Amino acid sequence: MFDNVLVALDMSPAEQPIIACMPELKHWGVRHLTLTHVIQFGYAQGAALAYQQDYVDWLEKCAVPLRAAGLSVDVEIRASGVPADEILTVAATMEADLIVIGSRGQNLLSKLFLGSVAREVIRKTKIPLLLEWIEPSAEATQAHCEAVCKETLRHVLFATDYSTKSVAAERVLFELALRAQQVECIHVLSADKESESTAQANMTELMARIETSGHQASSTTLKGKPSSEIARHAASQDATLIIVGKHGQNWVASALIGSTAANLCEIAGRPVLMVP
Repeated sequence: MFDNVLVALDMSPAEQPIIACMPELKHWGVRHLTLTHVIQFGYAQGAALAYQQDYVDWLEKCAVPLRAAGLSVDVEIRASGVPADEILTVAATMEADLIVIGSRGQNLLSKLFLGSVAREVIRKTKIPLLLEWIEPSAEATQAHCEAVCKETLRHVLFATDYSTKSVAAERVLFELALRAQQVECIHVLSADKESESTAQANMTELMARIETSGHQASSTTLKGKPSSEIARHAASQDATLIIVGKHGQNWVASALIGSTAANLCEIAGRPVLMVP
């Protein structure tokens, strides 16, 4: 399913935690990665272009433990004034099935969990994206951080609104469920638009499709703000991965990202696999 994976790195303290997470993707069936870094040029970054080979050497160093873990790894250095767009260009050129990016960028002390580049890639991507969650370490300084990525398929939480926009995410769920230890489907009732009976009927239908596909899953229906309830439930159940559709109800097929997916990427506290 994910045969060709692009991993975006930014030379921040989040770099090593993301690299450390990549061997976990072997359990997803991933065998090939491309590590990429975009040199941002502009008023203050132009001089960095003169050291492009240094960036290649850095990515090759990052690739060493991944190759030792049995992954095939390529490296790709690009330069652009708009890093997010260049990451997506690289993904399109290499026909990537999945983009991996960290939840924190250069400023680890920002109140927002997503860096600006990550946020733009999430907003614009047209292929699945895995957001690796990066936390400050116990030292809580800008120079130390760690990833939350252990046993990602131990407890997979699939968040759905039952809309047609969830179909692609559902297909990804069915593929990963073959490798997952536990699968749970969650739906958060929209207070003014949906009855509990309708939600239950939709969940029953989803459970039937999962069972027909040869998988087993549990189900949960909650009330409240979808992103907050999904994140809260994921924490309470120690979910190891959240799968969510990029677009939700009432969102046109465009580059826009649904509010639930956008908010969830900011607060999840664990890896999020977002599927357009």
